Amino acid sequence: MSIINFDDVCFTYAHTEEPALDRINLSVTQGEFFAVMGENGAGKTTLCKLINGIIPHFSGGRLTGKVTVGGCDTGSSSVAELSFKAGIVLDDPDAQLFTSSVRHEAAFGPENMCLPREEIEERVKFALAAAGLDGFEDRLPSTLSGGEKQRLSIAAALAMKSGILVLDEPLSRLDPEGAARVMSVLNDIKIKYGITVVMASHNSGLIAEYADRVCILKNGRIAALERAENIFLNLKLLEENGIKPPEDKNNENFQNIFPEYPSSSGNPVINIKNFCFRYSNGAVIENINLEIYDNDFISLMGSNGCGKTTLLKNITGLLRPSSGDIFIHGKNTRELSVGGISEEIGFVMQNPDTQLFTDTVFNEAAFALKNMLVETHQGKRRRLSKSEIKQRVEDALAAVNLRSADAFPFALSRSDRTKTVIACVLAMGTRIILFDEVDVGNDYKSSLEIMNTAKNLHSKGYTIIFVTHNIPLARDYAHRLVIMDRSGIVFDGKREAESHSI
Repeated sequence: MSIINFDDVCFTYAHTEEPALDRINLSVTQGEFFAVMGENGAGKTTLCKLINGIIPHFSGGRLTGKVTVGGCDTGSSSVAELSFKAGIVLDDPDAQLFTSSVRHEAAFGPENMCLPREEIEERVKFALAAAGLDGFEDRLPSTLSGGEKQRLSIAAALAMKSGILVLDEPLSRLDPEGAARVMSVLNDIKIKYGITVVMASHNSGLIAEYADRVCILKNGRIAALERAENIFLNLKLLEENGIKPPEDKNNENFQNIFPEYPSSSGNPVINIKNFCFRYSNGAVIENINLEIYDNDFISLMGSNGCGKTTLLKNITGLLRPSSGDIFIHGKNTRELSVGGISEEIGFVMQNPDTQLFTDTVFNEAAFALKNMLVETHQGKRRRLSKSEIKQRVEDALAAVNLRSADAFPFALSRSDRTKTVIACVLAMGTRIILFDEVDVGNDYKSSLEIMNTAKNLHSKGYTIIFVTHNIPLARDYAHRLVIMDRSGIVFDGKREAESHSI
């Protein structure tokens, strides 16, 4: 029996001409695991939000055709009404988290259903355990890592025990173990409770393992809709739609590619000694000792919440060590301002939108340069001239292959927004660049574009450190692999042979 139906559905966002979804006809059977795949911009998120009624009720735009969920027409049913039928997990967990503790976040939905206290407590316990968050009940959601926040969003949806669970890229921020656990839980509740799961994802390996059917979208239309095994046997179809074929499961042995430990030759450009950082909630990252050398190409890995982003923020001065020291070119960061560090190290964050705020790509790359001081031959400091700024910006944009200097940054694709941030860093003249999970939210092709940009910069002498949970990216791009947990560096190895892009 079908529980979700799209009948000749077209949707166009306000202020755009091209439809995000065009003539979509499909049905999802009760108890089915239905996956939606395709490149960024293909319409996956739009399809997910139509099931829950967020589109069109909160988005604006023009909807034609009909979407029915559990017999309800989403166009004439409120989002509140539809939430009892379909829970949704968005790709950005920060957009869904707003309470004062992990427990309250998971309890919020059931509380609004006016359920008895005992049932609410049972649902919260079940949901947090299923998402791997038991023991986190009293944590403030804002103190969680990106992956932990994603798991909390999933827990909040599970606590509703809706008949339909819609998930938009729920695995993108999770480490491999966490992603596998979430998929196993979803599969278990699907089997046990007959829940229908609709998931948009780029993770072809887990989708191939768990999905019943796969719908591939391209430019808002259905490019293919078949059983999962048929989809993943069609390599031409996958290539045409920017989907990476499932990886061999032997990826867990990829550390064997990095058998040789780095030798301590020369002076490190970054030297981390006995680093410790204490969070306000009492959590600690400690005993981090790491030397990073000129022209290193490092993949920094570790489970969600182990402190990877925290370490990067300490290196760049956005946070300060509780104890221990970080040296950049021999200078202790305790004696350097954030501005001074930014002239030595560039930081490209996981979400490029947090670093963009001007009206054009050119102005983004030029912004910091207008206040930058450079040293003259006489040892004095001066501001850059307009011609120098222009030349720096043009060189930076060319280095990342961005030709649209006058474009509005937020009108660009996610990968081009990330490239804009990289250009801002390059324009500053830094030779060390930190990338924090820049593959998150990007499709296969876009992730390769960004990593090939990083590879090209490395070939020109830049030092690159990139945080990722993506084993193929670490395997195929990094020259050195560093794995950490909260108690120290647990693996550090490198290979001599030059890596090749995927």
